[in-house]
Amino acid sequence: MNWRALFKPSAKYSILALLVVGIVVGVVGYFATQQTLHATSTDEFCMSCHSNHSLKDEVLASAHGGGRAGVTVQCQDCHLPHGPVDYLIKKIIVSKDLYGFLTIDGFNTQEWLDENRKEQADLALKYFRSNDSANCQHCHTRIYEDQPETMKKMAKRMHANNFKKDADKRKTCVDCHKGVAHVYPKG
Repeated sequence: MNWRALFKPSAKYSILALLVVGIVVGVVGYFATQQTLHATSTDEFCMSCHSNHSLKDEVLASAHGGGRAGVTVQCQDCHLPHGPVDYLIKKIIVSKDLYGFLTIDGFNTQEWLDENRKEQADLALKYFRSNDSANCQHCHTRIYEDQPETMKKMAKRMHANNFKKDADKRKTCVDCHKGVAHVYPKG
C-alpha cells in the first residue's frame, strides 16, 4: 500500500484538507436539516396550509387547548412522533401533503375539510393504533400506574382493567377517546 496516496489523494488537496471540508459540510448540512425539520413542525407552518379550516379552533376548544392544566397542545405533539428516527420517517412521508396542498382544488377550505373529515380522521386513527397511541402516552405518562388524583374513579378503573389485559388485547387511547382534539365525524 502506498501511504503517500492516502495522505495526498490528489495533486492539489491532502486527505486532511478533504476531511476537514467534509466534516464542515456535514455539520452545516446536519444543522440546516434540523432547523428545516423543526421550522416545518410549528403550528404557524401547519396553519399556513390549514388556515381556512376549523382545526386550530377545534383544538383550542378541546381539553387539549389550555384546559385545567393550562397546557396548549401543538400540532406536532399529536401528529409527529417523538423519537428521532420515527420523526424523520414521518416528516418524509407527510412531505407529500405539500404536493396535495398545491394540487388539490379547494384544499384550504372548510368545505373540503367537512367533505373529507371522515377519511382524514380514519387515517389519523390508523396511525395512532399502529403505534399504540405513542403520542398520547408521551404526555399522558401516568395513565396506567400512579394515576393523578384528578382522574375520575370510573376512568381509573377502566384504565386499570385495560392495563391488566395482555398487550395484544388492550385498547389504545384512540379506541375510547376519539375526537378529543378535533371533531370526529358521525357515521
